[in-house]
Amino acid sequence: MSLAIIFLVITGLLWSGFWGGTKVQNLTTNAGIGYPPSIWVGSAPESTIQTKDIADVPWSAQTMPVPSSDQYGGFVPISIDDVVRITNDENIYPTYEVIYPSSPEGVFTISVFPPKAKDEATLHIDQYTGAILADYRYENYKPLGKLMAWGITVHKGLEYGVMNQIIGLIVCMGIVLLVISGLIMWWKRKPNNRLGAPTGPSIITKKRVTILLLLFSFVFPLVGLSVIFVFVLDWLILRRIPRLKQFFY
Repeated sequence: MSLAIIFLVITGLLWSGFWGGTKVQNLTTNAGIGYPPSIWVGSAPESTIQTKDIADVPWSAQTMPVPSSDQYGGFVPISIDDVVRITNDENIYPTYEVIYPSSPEGVFTISVFPPKAKDEATLHIDQYTGAILADYRYENYKPLGKLMAWGITVHKGLEYGVMNQIIGLIVCMGIVLLVISGLIMWWKRKPNNRLGAPTGPSIITKKRVTILLLLFSFVFPLVGLSVIFVFVLDWLILRRIPRLKQFFY
């Protein structure tokens, strides 16, 4: 159960907003060992318009940028139907999401998180020409990126179908059993009017524990905040109120 819980925690953290998105994803992408740029982090390619795309002009003027990128400038963005057709032609798994461009230079982004990691894909499509500016598939991921993608789909209970879900159910039931049985065992053995927790050694004398605690507090900032909160609660309240001190100690 401990191994299963560790797996769920780590794979869940990988797609969390703070630790996964802004920390791990940035680190692995910049190091070139995770996902390619512009899937989770990094700027997506931009839609570019050149004069030759909308008119027959002399050769020297063909690559001049068009100053206005709207219907009044003579260049109309492609329709959602065009985006869907282009995407389907690329054999993208049918549960994909279309993200609209947020600026005249933006792109249509196609993102899909299918049941199996090997079917993942991210496309960036020029909003004016329909050209595919970037096409990232599972095979383009680096080793750690593939491992992360696989871990997330297993965490979601999708990678191996029904068997994956059955194992996930057993793990969840095991966690519930641990919580309930732990509460019952504590209730049976605790002394009257006291919490019954064993006396812990001084953290100063346990250097390994201290180092591990500091390491986790650094890697997981919310753990650090929790440690600080408990320390302040213990120092300012629990040790200064006799009845609470008797109960907890």
